Amino acid sequence: MMKLNFYTFIAIVLTINLVGCKPDDCPPDVVDTSPIVWKKAFEKTDLTSTPIFYNNLIIAGHPSLSDYTVYAYDGMSGDSVWSVDLIPGGKFEPRSGEETVLYQDKIVFSDGFSFFVLSAGSGEVLWWEKKENFNSNVCVIDGYIYKTDYVSKNTSSLYRYDLNTGTEEKLFTIDRSEYGSNYSPRLLMPIKWTHPSGDEILVLQNRSYGWFTDMESKMDILAWNLTADSMLWYRESLDGFSSTTRPAISGDKVYFYGDHHAYCINPANGETIWKYFIGNGAEDDFNTANILIVDDKLIVKPDNEHIHAVDKETGERIWLNENTEAGPGLLTLHKDTIWFCSAGIYGIDASTGKKLIDDWTNNLRGSWLFPVAHHPTNGYIYTSDASYLYCLDPRYMK
Repeated sequence: MMKLNFYTFIAIVLTINLVGCKPDDCPPDVVDTSPIVWKKAFEKTDLTSTPIFYNNLIIAGHPSLSDYTVYAYDGMSGDSVWSVDLIPGGKFEPRSGEETVLYQDKIVFSDGFSFFVLSAGSGEVLWWEKKENFNSNVCVIDGYIYKTDYVSKNTSSLYRYDLNTGTEEKLFTIDRSEYGSNYSPRLLMPIKWTHPSGDEILVLQNRSYGWFTDMESKMDILAWNLTADSMLWYRESLDGFSSTTRPAISGDKVYFYGDHHAYCINPANGETIWKYFIGNGAEDDFNTANILIVDDKLIVKPDNEHIHAVDKETGERIWLNENTEAGPGLLTLHKDTIWFCSAGIYGIDASTGKKLIDDWTNNLRGSWLFPVAHHPTNGYIYTSDASYLYCLDPRYMK
């Protein structure tokens, strides 16, 4: 019996497999199914700002050995485009989802003392401002940066700055005697609503605390008439403990997070249109997640494993998912998927509440606590694990 040479045998087997099989029976091509398109290392492991996508750049800030560095990479290739050190003369830590804002071609990085305005295309620092008593959150409305302060537990003021020139304007101040008795005021970020009269109205929260009395928290809400330079209304004790998140607006309804409830408020008079109850436990508080409006739904994410979708007009529940994760940061939306990170990356179908991405952790590597940015067309997402900035393809994150 003739013995086959080993290499002849291998050649025969390959020929049978490659030529003799039907197309549907042939083994598939081997493909790389890693979701990591690229990743870029930071100088040290630390907290990362909210990533921002601008004109095919992905931009994120991170503490560096020098001070605080903002990096810009090509969103597709990961190639470095620019980086800039921000040196405010002290510690600078923009961390949460409401401390980094893109407006047109400019990015604002903010913390509790300083904020910087950068050109998103080049990284050039256009101007910056520092106050010892700033709160960390920031927003931009119609070309104005809004910031608040908190002075010795006695007063809180709302300021705005022209985004292009840095010109400062103090809008108003809340103190302990005039509003809220002895409670210490702390103004938070506003939204803008246009009154039927045409006046421009800022609607916001005053997150008060009884440092000098009962040591309890109190959620006040208010509306400031920008046009008339006066208070339109002030409502005390909408709730007790509250989130620091900015309210959301849809038409003539404004939405706040309180203690165990989401509220729909009439911006003309501050009255409650409806409120949605989510539970009595400590884990049911709204502490970190923002309010997200998706079509006809208000997305409600407390600090437990639940996520709710509520009809934004009536307050009736549309769906409830009781198996996600607690304590998320900023919720973001892309093509009907809600994204957040909470020790892993989650993607939630906004129509049904079902998990599309369930706690992806890169095999338990890193701290997945930072918000998610999105490529506008190809589906890539961008986030950090505290050591690297990642570009990820969600198709392989199942």
